[in-house]
Amino acid sequence: MREASSVLRRGFLEAMNTRQIVIIGGGCSGTLLAAQMLRQAREAVQIVLIERTPPVGRGVAYRTRYEGHLLNVPADRMSAWPNDPSHFLRWARSNGKRVGYAKPVNSGDYLPRYVYSTYLATVLEEARAAAIPEASLGVLSREAIDLEEIGEGARITLSDGSTIIAASVVLALGNLPGEYPIRRPLPFFHSRRYVHIPWATNALEGLDESDDILLVGAGLTAIDIILQYRANGHKGVVHALSRHGLRPQAHKEGLQQIASSLPVDSLPTTVRDAFTAVRRAVRRARERGLDWRSVVDSIRPVSQQLWQGFSVEERARFMRHVRPFWEAHRHRLAPECAAIVAELEAAGRLKFHAGRLTSLRDLADGAAAVIKIRGKEDFMALRVAKVINCTGPRTDYSKYQHPLLINLLAAGLITHDPLALGISALSTGEVLRYNQKPAKWLYTIGAPLKGVLWESTAVPEIRIQACNLATRMLALETSKNDRPVPASAA
Repeated sequence: MREASSVLRRGFLEAMNTRQIVIIGGGCSGTLLAAQMLRQAREAVQIVLIERTPPVGRGVAYRTRYEGHLLNVPADRMSAWPNDPSHFLRWARSNGKRVGYAKPVNSGDYLPRYVYSTYLATVLEEARAAAIPEASLGVLSREAIDLEEIGEGARITLSDGSTIIAASVVLALGNLPGEYPIRRPLPFFHSRRYVHIPWATNALEGLDESDDILLVGAGLTAIDIILQYRANGHKGVVHALSRHGLRPQAHKEGLQQIASSLPVDSLPTTVRDAFTAVRRAVRRARERGLDWRSVVDSIRPVSQQLWQGFSVEERARFMRHVRPFWEAHRHRLAPECAAIVAELEAAGRLKFHAGRLTSLRDLADGAAAVIKIRGKEDFMALRVAKVINCTGPRTDYSKYQHPLLINLLAAGLITHDPLALGISALSTGEVLRYNQKPAKWLYTIGAPLKGVLWESTAVPEIRIQACNLATRMLALETSKNDRPVPASAA
């Protein structure tokens, strides 16, 4: 993918006249949005995709090269295009061997994530090749550190000091790194025994074959570390700690699809009513010989509508009381991964604990951790070789110390939503300023919309967002082109 260096050499007025759309972030969200824009463009448009760690399409989730890190959605539901649901399946069948996956691909298979990252890059390149000549795409291997509002657009400053003028900007930021496992400063966090970013290439380095490790968190990220630990030949014990002792449930093959378990025309407006309705639906499903997973899956098409019908107080109640249970049942494991987890647990090499981490100390030969056991007055002491933070992504963008976010907050261009689950925005992606008025030229997609949509981090949701946002932004740019560039912009 060619660099957009020519963009940086252009003059201010000329760049503004091109009506550039700049997407900050080249992971799944940014890649799908750029592909949709190229596919839909019917008039001249210049798209610039900024990604600090190329290649594009390989965000945190898809950067892994380990074949055992699988998608947690089957192949026939991972298409990049909402109106062509089997696109990924067909691509994988035709290109699997070429990208290093030689097995036959069936519709219900959970493929390695590295295969999907190659697919995303291919989708973008094919969209670029098929676009009209007046629609172009440039990819910049840089980092955006500041946005300055200029007229109806913005000047973007990059880490090397260069700037770009954009008519519209999209924050496709993806997930942020997790919180620290103990929310107070500890010398241990600077120890070589502690890994804050579980996706770091050296996360499992320096371990002997029999070393034990502690994972703080027991969700999908922790499962990835568990699988890789085993694949590396380690035979020590993995301790996985979470507040409730929950772990992701497994997918089940051959599930029967059912109609929504919640009434679409009169969705519950309280967490209590929604929880009661779901439990009732699960009971009815069991009476019909159906699995609870069919009920959970039936809620997905109305989950965003359900969330938006909750008041802020009800959303907060959901976060306090329901979230851990919902995520364990909603975000499930591929059956192959679940089988390995069960095997390790049965062999005593994997132990799940329910409780809260209270202290961490660096020792000459490892790390000492103390855990307050959930529901008891007891404490448990562990000695491990490494502690890996798997608490999941943080969502409060106002507390993440990145120059771009710091500058956006200082300028009042962004703020967090009431529960700090993402960036304050409309459900359609328009970012709201600190005064809750839309910036009109600033948008977001994917994870930052979690506060307004809740379900906003999986491909089936993101591909629809990308399609709809591309349509709106291209229509807006067309209307802008019909007006002269404001004198203030020159």
